[in-house]
Amino acid sequence: MAFDGIMLSALKDNLQGKILGARIEKAYQIEKKYLIIRLRNNSQNLELLISTDPQGARINLTEIDFDFPSYPPDFCMMLRKYLKNSYIQEIIQPEFERMIRINIEKRGKEYSLIAELMGKYSNVILLDDNEVVLDAMKRITEKQNSERQLYPGIKYQKPPAQDKLNPLDLKNKEEFRQIIEENFSQAAFRAVMYNFRGIGPYSAREIVYRAGIDPAENYNNLSDSNKNAIAESMLNLFSQFKKENYNPVIAVKDNEVDYISAFILKHRNPEDLKEFNDIDQMMDYYFKEFLKDKELKRSIRELNKVVNNYLNKNLKKQKKLKNQLEESKDAGKYKKMGELITANIYQINRGDKKVIVQDYYSDEQEKIEIKLDPSKSPSDNAQKYFKKYNKLKKSVKHLKREIAKLRHEEKYLKQVSMNIEQAESLDDLEEIEAELKEENYIKKQKQNNKRNKNKKLPPRKFISSDGYQILVGRNNKQNDRLTKKIANDGDIWLHTKVIAGSHVIIKRDTEAEVPEETLAQAAAIAAYFSKARESTNVPIDYTPVENVNKPKGAKPGLVYYDKYQTIYIDPADKIILKKLAAD
Repeated sequence: MAFDGIMLSALKDNLQGKILGARIEKAYQIEKKYLIIRLRNNSQNLELLISTDPQGARINLTEIDFDFPSYPPDFCMMLRKYLKNSYIQEIIQPEFERMIRINIEKRGKEYSLIAELMGKYSNVILLDDNEVVLDAMKRITEKQNSERQLYPGIKYQKPPAQDKLNPLDLKNKEEFRQIIEENFSQAAFRAVMYNFRGIGPYSAREIVYRAGIDPAENYNNLSDSNKNAIAESMLNLFSQFKKENYNPVIAVKDNEVDYISAFILKHRNPEDLKEFNDIDQMMDYYFKEFLKDKELKRSIRELNKVVNNYLNKNLKKQKKLKNQLEESKDAGKYKKMGELITANIYQINRGDKKVIVQDYYSDEQEKIEIKLDPSKSPSDNAQKYFKKYNKLKKSVKHLKREIAKLRHEEKYLKQVSMNIEQAESLDDLEEIEAELKEENYIKKQKQNNKRNKNKKLPPRKFISSDGYQILVGRNNKQNDRLTKKIANDGDIWLHTKVIAGSHVIIKRDTEAEVPEETLAQAAAIAAYFSKARESTNVPIDYTPVENVNKPKGAKPGLVYYDKYQTIYIDPADKIILKKLAAD
């Protein structure tokens, strides 16, 4: 949920107490939405996170261990150039807006790092001492926005100002009453929200609720005493904020965040209320427990959209080619027509549109009608049918070959779709996305000479009750590595029969038979990490890994195998998986 000015005020006050005077050592940028600034202050290493993610735009000190790319984006390189060994002088929230300005000094030169935290419009901008943009995380050209641009060399222009009063400047009840029109005929909480800057709907409702008034009550219908009560409630709340008295809290309902706030919202009734002494800890908790899961689901949807688009195209093309193949199977009838025209050529004249002849090829010897092209001679009409016959006959091999390719791709795409659905982390999805780029399903971005070499994820690992290691591929590329590189001769390979699923390997160091319990557990794991996760009595093929081969030119993860046996088993449940998971 979007943070309002009150939450940002709490974050700003928190940062003032922790990073004023800190030295900036280095900057890192993850993807296009996370900026990490490494600081040194009071003999402590600190990491300042600025997120422009529309689902969780924020600024706070973090202890989350992010994986940094090996080669930084251009914006990050620019920050390193200007801000390395600089010092934070001031942290401001201009006019209680949803933005933070960090003023920085480096060898007598002044810079400002602006974090505009406004949902999908969030951005980070670096300015010089003349308010000229050095660069922005998201550049905005005139073509994108005719009113406000952000790119190197342009004078910085603040986001459009709201025609509202800064609530920190509110002096008394009389001023509150003067600001809101007497005939304001909307809900009372909207009177607060629409007239004072940086107050979101939840905070506005709380201000009215604490005055003992229904937030949805029409403001115009309220008595003078009720309006004064709302003003008093607001003045009391903001007097606490001016003293930096906050109560960071996350409220949870139905395992979802009901609200996140710098103070408790008494008008809400969550099932669980988590209070925090430190707002940075709350932000990290919020990301790890809630935002990360939302981001995972969003990334799953985006990747599945790509795969499903290609899968639908594949199936449509298969249908078209199968129809052509069916037509090609009737090629013989065109040969027959050509031969019947030749046999009856003496009774056909140029200009005839049709001819009725006896079908010598049928048992009944019935009469059939053959259409003719009146502009062609009888001989040319016969050749026309012979040519169509030869063309269709030749196309059969081509069509069968193309359909086989499409079936191969269909199998691959269904496997990718299953991997996406069962991804457990953003790292899993990043590897799948990299695979789709390599297979040209996603357009590759232009890269610098220094390539991003993030280390590959290891396979999922389990230990059977008999002590055998069970490895499970996370994606098609990893399935290939697992089966053809990691596994050794004698290891047991398992996979769902026909159904899309991960490659599973039972590692064995001796030639002894794998115990039945281990085989059953590995088969149950193979069923779980497959498209048949919600089914029962799933068929699992298993064989020594040396019986598994990869066809030349096959897409990642696709193999063929022989000399196998089949076991039928229910997928493992999460309790068993947790019990068998390797530490």
